[in-house]
Amino acid sequence: MGTLVGKAWRPGLLLLLLACVGCGGMGRYDIVVTLDSGVFKSQLGSVPSVEANLVGVNDVEYPEWFRYSVTKYWEPDDPLRKTTYTKGYTSVLTFGEEQPARQILYRSNPIWNDWEAKGSRYLFILVNYPRVAQDQPGSADPRRRILPLEKKRWKNYFWGKRVIWLEVTPSGLICHTPPKPE
Repeated sequence: MGTLVGKAWRPGLLLLLLACVGCGGMGRYDIVVTLDSGVFKSQLGSVPSVEANLVGVNDVEYPEWFRYSVTKYWEPDDPLRKTTYTKGYTSVLTFGEEQPARQILYRSNPIWNDWEAKGSRYLFILVNYPRVAQDQPGSADPRRRILPLEKKRWKNYFWGKRVIWLEVTPSGLICHTPPKPE
């Protein structure tokens, strides 16, 4: 009997170990981006046209994306932006008077497959508002946020809450669901 009880826990341990194998891999999330049109109307009198680009970035690409000028990125013929559009690595959300103030890139969107295939570990979110801002590296630039895609970095990932909420404000992009520290 002692031998049978001693072996009974093994399948449970095996399942637990298999479940944790993917604990550090790339997660998929519903990325909710909102634009507070009320704030824009009260401060500016109208809602500006704002574009948000969501781009999956891997370790090799990270240094370039981290220091790349956001001002340059939004120029009409920027090579980095054109390349990611052409390769299908960019999800575009457009806000304005006639556009929804809340838009979602769902975790079921096929772009997640492309990001995973190229080994993306980060999600770069770039917005073209505020129009005039000092270029700075990384998330110090108010028009850029960098989010890790690893499951272990997000609270409640394994319990169904896979939502990351960002908001475009007159002063820049705010992440309301920050990741856990490394």
